[in-house]
Amino acid sequence: MTSSIVQKLMSLVTVISEARTPLTFSELVEQTGLNKSTLHRLLSIAADEQLVQHVKGSKVYLLGPKVFDLVRNAYSGYDIQAVALDEMMRLHAQFDGNVTLGVPNGTDVVYLRLIEAKGSLGGIQRPGMREPVHCSASGKALMAYLPPAVCDAMLSDHVFERFTERTITDADTFRAALREVRAQGFAANDREEYDHFLGISAPIFNYMGDPIAVLNIWTVHTRHSIDDIMGWSEALIASAQEVTRMIGGKSPD
Repeated sequence: MTSSIVQKLMSLVTVISEARTPLTFSELVEQTGLNKSTLHRLLSIAADEQLVQHVKGSKVYLLGPKVFDLVRNAYSGYDIQAVALDEMMRLHAQFDGNVTLGVPNGTDVVYLRLIEAKGSLGGIQRPGMREPVHCSASGKALMAYLPPAVCDAMLSDHVFERFTERTITDADTFRAALREVRAQGFAANDREEYDHFLGISAPIFNYMGDPIAVLNIWTVHTRHSIDDIMGWSEALIASAQEVTRMIGGKSPD
């Protein structure tokens, strides 16, 4: 069946958006498989709607301002708590732990929402509570995916306060922990802030691949070991990836 003009237009915009460098008309013909007359017509429509822009000097095509307006409006309009709730509920039903949603705030993590475990775990974090990044799974999950220069700047004057014997207290050890997070796709906290709390966190990304939130499951060591909760990581990562997908985000390369 012949593709509709909408399908062809979306295919064209997708090719332009995914190109690592701006494309010329000839390169667009090659990559889209469209004939020249059809491509001319689609580019004209896309330019009129500000979905595509032509740079006359270098004779290449870029995404137009309308695309970025749509993305910006979408991101300003969604409520991450509402979007993540179904996945939080799924994790809560599957595992015997508290499920939280956190967002970065400087070198702290602020928790927006919490679903308590079926049995009380005691000393439960509440919405609005904060944790330093260096002693929380959530903080590590967020910091691990920042550009190195941004991470270094944030850590330059960070105070690595010791809370327990397991707390990371220097930047080099913390950076090593961040490399481990990137390797496995989630972060763990084994009683680094409190002597009885442990948990795992996985990041949620925006359309730029930046970490903007975390899903976290935590419990107490009298009920679960760190090996127990590490076994929950696959489901946690899947939930974080689903929330990322729902907000139009993407995992970084």
